[in-house]
Amino acid sequence: MLKISIEKQINADIEKSFDVITNFENFEKLFPEFYPSILIKSVRDESSLVAEHLKLHDKEFIIMAKHFLLRPHTHEMRIVGGDLKGSSINEIFSSNNDKTLLKIDAELDVKSSLFSKKNPYEESLNNLYDKMITEVEKS
Repeated sequence: MLKISIEKQINADIEKSFDVITNFENFEKLFPEFYPSILIKSVRDESSLVAEHLKLHDKEFIIMAKHFLLRPHTHEMRIVGGDLKGSSINEIFSSNNDKTLLKIDAELDVKSSLFSKKNPYEESLNNLYDKMITEVEKS
């Protein structure tokens, strides 16, 4: 299991940051290079089941993900089926004045190169969050 930890600062308040970064309904439109397809299967209270095509590095993963939201502080994505079954991505949002601190902890069931100093999946996930933050800060 590949473990990735990323920390980001967002120049926006916590509610706006949370709303954009957890609004997976719009990912296909906003981030098509990472999410070419999203299909929401069900929504219940604070959880959703979503069929997703997720592109990281040069690979497209077809996954079924369960999303759990606790507004505006946590978003947990558990991959319950498909190519990355057993993986998870957890996002923790905290407020720092008018800014938001975002901590991402991911455990991805992918094969990574033991010879590479920089894991391509970590770099790709980092690029995805940079694009999300750009989207938060521009509006």
